[in-house]
Amino acid sequence: MEGQPVVKTPWRVVGLVVRVVLLAILLWGGVVSGLSTFPREGTAAELRAALDDKDTIVYLVDAREVRWSNHPLHWRRLIVNQDGSLSSDAGLDLEGRIGGDSDPAPEDPDEPREIDVLLAAAELRGVTVVRADGDNWPPAWFEDVPARYGWLVPLAWFATLLAMLARSRPRYANRWGWFWMFFFGGVGAPLYLLLEPQPIWAAMDGPMPPARSRLDGGGGCLMALLLALVSGLGLIGLGALFG
Repeated sequence: MEGQPVVKTPWRVVGLVVRVVLLAILLWGGVVSGLSTFPREGTAAELRAALDDKDTIVYLVDAREVRWSNHPLHWRRLIVNQDGSLSSDAGLDLEGRIGGDSDPAPEDPDEPREIDVLLAAAELRGVTVVRADGDNWPPAWFEDVPARYGWLVPLAWFATLLAMLARSRPRYANRWGWFWMFFFGGVGAPLYLLLEPQPIWAAMDGPMPPARSRLDGGGGCLMALLLALVSGLGLIGLGALFG
């Protein structure tokens, strides 16, 4: 009845708590991934020293690039030689990677690489090592989060995706619209938690009237591209601010 206070049911409170927790996990994952995307150049000596600290987070981007951090806001990067050694006497190519004729070739393909041996020993000491799988999808910001509990981020992302698919009529976009926003850059997941089924800041209010218009598949695709651009600029800003 109009004018009566809204009954704040336990389920409404539980739903709000779940949304806040999932949103916090996703935002945390995005910030951590953003900070690790634009690291400063480090040295082999700095890497070896960091691997002695069990609080260090190591992100092995690929076989040639390793990033690490023992402080949430500061990341370093080192390009290793082709044979996996950490010597710094090899030349840099145009992409900033060590290569060319000065890059030594491995003498024995079956011999463990120096970087792999160092990381394996560091893991035994409690250092967290995250290895990227090299795929273009899912986006690395929520799949390969370089953090001790980074696995929580893809879990939260997929839980949000299931919640979106299970909802019969999302408020601000149809399922196809949200689908594109989820899968182009992955930014649709935190946006969905923020807005659906009604804005999180109004989650304890009564049901809101239906939105005047909703994004369809085409609109969601365009919005996804825009969100990917904005989030990319945000990552550059994070890197410039804290890198």
